[in-house]
Amino acid sequence: MAKILIAVSGSISAYKVADVVSELGKAGHEVQCLLSKSAGEFVSPLVLETLSGRPALSALFGKGVSGTEHITLARWADLMVVAPASANMLARLALGMADDLPSTVALATQAPILIAPAMNTVMWDKPIVQQHLATLVERGAEVVQPASGLLACGEVGMGKLAPVVEILAAIERAVLPKKRDLEGKRILMTAGPTTTAIDAVRYITNHSTGRMGASMAEEALRRGAVVDYVLGVDKGVVRPVAPKGAEGRLNLVEVRTAEEMAAAALEKLPLAQGVVATAAVMDYSVAAPSASKLKRASDAIALDLVPSTDVLGTLRKAAEGQWFLGFAAETDNVEAHGKGKLEAKGLDYLFANEVAKLGADSQTGFSVGTNAGVLLSAKGERHELALGSKADIARRIWDIIA
Repeated sequence: MAKILIAVSGSISAYKVADVVSELGKAGHEVQCLLSKSAGEFVSPLVLETLSGRPALSALFGKGVSGTEHITLARWADLMVVAPASANMLARLALGMADDLPSTVALATQAPILIAPAMNTVMWDKPIVQQHLATLVERGAEVVQPASGLLACGEVGMGKLAPVVEILAAIERAVLPKKRDLEGKRILMTAGPTTTAIDAVRYITNHSTGRMGASMAEEALRRGAVVDYVLGVDKGVVRPVAPKGAEGRLNLVEVRTAEEMAAAALEKLPLAQGVVATAAVMDYSVAAPSASKLKRASDAIALDLVPSTDVLGTLRKAAEGQWFLGFAAETDNVEAHGKGKLEAKGLDYLFANEVAKLGADSQTGFSVGTNAGVLLSAKGERHELALGSKADIARRIWDIIA
């Protein structure tokens, strides 16, 4: 079991860290909580002390604090987790400031650092915040990406603290021995949504954020693979972040339409030993999009939709010995439809999961940080994967097929 420092900074989501501390304790890990100057305004130190079994520390100086306590804590840890990491905390860590206990210990530790940011969506999108985060990633920090949704301030967007289950999965990955079972392998991946234009300013797409694909890519990179990643981009799409040392093994190509995705993937296919198709490709495209903006009218209009390029089918027909893993998001008869796609496309594996019906919510599928489903194989094998973070689901899929 690991010795884990949890550094809490000032964010309304700080109360969620209590669940993280509780679950880590149940798993047998030793946990020590460190609070920034403002963290105590959002979560009670007594709660964290009770759950961790250790005093929650925040003072750099004072009665009972030795001059080298920050060094002792830094050397004690197997992992340091900063959750939630506010914009202010990211800046201080990136700049190497040491004006409170968490930032001082972070500067002194040689343990891996895991960061779970949380802030208002406008703050998250500011270039300076992204620059600070990129700096920390370049120095080896792992990031648990924030989620999108309704924020405490009432605004909607990216910036919510990642779900507790996702943070816990990232911690477990960080303390487990690293697998290198994809060393020397090259994987082609498709991910994210595709779009089809209606006119010069409007388009149709789906709810995919590409988070499952990003998790699959990041896990493959950790295991030593080279990943050619063809991503359909739209607002809110999650891009994979290469772990330290793997930056040169991630080749990202951004596209928008199904036709562009197929062309980009076909170009990379001859180099790959395997294909992972997580993309949510639009099955139909607008037959004749208008080159100009269509003006509003009182009469109804009809759009002529025609089948779009079958990206996975196109790759499968062009394959020369590559293995294929497909993904199927279904609202009904999940396993049956998944099996049908596995057979129709001639795949080696297929992961089928449920997505919410219109107007409903779900813990699996699009726009959420968790997933569950069944991994089927052409040999008739069946592996049911219980609910977990998408990163955890990715790890379990690779454990089976790697």
